[in-house]
Amino acid sequence: MAPTDGTDGTSGVREANGLAKSTGDAIINPIHPSVEDKLDPKVKEIYNKYQARRLRADQVTYAEFDADRARYIFPRDKVASPFCPVGSVTTHTVPVSDPAGQIAVRLYRPTEAALAALDAQEKLPVYVNFHGGGFVLGGLDDDDPLCRQLCQATPCIVANVAYRLAPEFPHPTPVMDSYAALQWLADKDTADQLSIDANRIAVGGLSAGGCLAAVLAQMALKTDVCRLVLQVLIVPVLDARSVPLEAPKDTAEAAALDTPYESYRSCAFAPMLPLERLVWFYRPWLGEDAATHAANAADVRASPMVAANADLVGVAPASMHVAEIDPLRSEAEAYHARLTALEVPSQIKIYKGMVHPFGQWDGELPQGRELVVDIATALKAAFGMEKAE
Repeated sequence: MAPTDGTDGTSGVREANGLAKSTGDAIINPIHPSVEDKLDPKVKEIYNKYQARRLRADQVTYAEFDADRARYIFPRDKVASPFCPVGSVTTHTVPVSDPAGQIAVRLYRPTEAALAALDAQEKLPVYVNFHGGGFVLGGLDDDDPLCRQLCQATPCIVANVAYRLAPEFPHPTPVMDSYAALQWLADKDTADQLSIDANRIAVGGLSAGGCLAAVLAQMALKTDVCRLVLQVLIVPVLDARSVPLEAPKDTAEAAALDTPYESYRSCAFAPMLPLERLVWFYRPWLGEDAATHAANAADVRASPMVAANADLVGVAPASMHVAEIDPLRSEAEAYHARLTALEVPSQIKIYKGMVHPFGQWDGELPQGRELVVDIATALKAAFGMEKAE
């Protein structure tokens, strides 16, 4: 972890409200030279404007972060897409049992104008979204812009799930909450009440949410909860086993990492999601001590990559969307290769020069807007609304 005494550990720069404060408003998180030349110029511009002078959550202790979260969270509202009106938004309470409690599921419905292009149908397909945040951060508002846009562009119902988070609710609670939400949506009584076509359900999410979607696709294959038509995996977490308990301090240590994933080494110091940040997320999610951490990381509900081939044959088709400059890139490439080898339909797109949260920067990044179009196109094809492009 970086120093937590208000300095950056090298220049004596003080910080306040998450921003560096000194003569000249000094940069405290410069882009690392190992990746700088690989980044899209617009990504560098956004990073330098909104993050370079700000401490990340993983650069302080969890207690310090939790005491004043706004100080350390990237201001994504500055770069998000314009507000997208939908037909209606309602929030529903869903009971969960691992441990007992309840979670919120926010439902977005398209406008009548968006539905006019469809044949008259009593029920609509549903895309179930799980937000990112490393199983520690995030909530319903994080993906609100994406949910609204997909609701209108597909058009379909979008169900945005607020699963519970670590450290209060570590693994496996997030995945079990998410599975309970899927069960609730696919239940005949719920589907009838909410006019959901339970035969056309897709799941998806960004980062940790992509992990949850991949796990649910595997779980749904083994149970009779529903038959999913698509899993949308956006910069997904797919194999937690290789993330060390301590992050590499320099490129030499990164190069020496014991991992099958090349991007862990080449993108160890990527903007927005360096390995240091993954370590910060994974410890409260999977456990602080080595034995607990390793056991949880090897659980297929945390690392869908570890599933046996027999448990992947027939799983829902995958639509993967991956940032090039992201330590998680190689996980997605490997999972795509496994699925295609097993004749599971899978498409992967790697967005050149992009970093982990690029999809949330779609107000400024053309590639973020491209991602929304790509996902909507995949959903339309999976829902039988139009031929896949």
